Amino acid sequence: MAQRATMRFMTTPEAAATRTLALELPEPEWQALRALEPDAVGWLRTLIHARLTASEERTAVEEFDDC
Repeated sequence: MAQRATMRFMTTPEAAATRTLALELPEPEWQALRALEPDAVGWLRTLIHARLTASEERTAVEEFDDC
């Protein structure tokens, strides 16, 4: 019965609203990254958001140019 409840939760639209990323790094690379970026996860999140924003801006300009 618990399995059914879990499966129902996993298939709701709310469950698909977020994603989890896993990045496998050897320990020395992780330590080197942390030395450069103490908040490595926040840094990656910032890069992702910046990339998405740039993509949205480019799409908006392309749509404007089509008019």
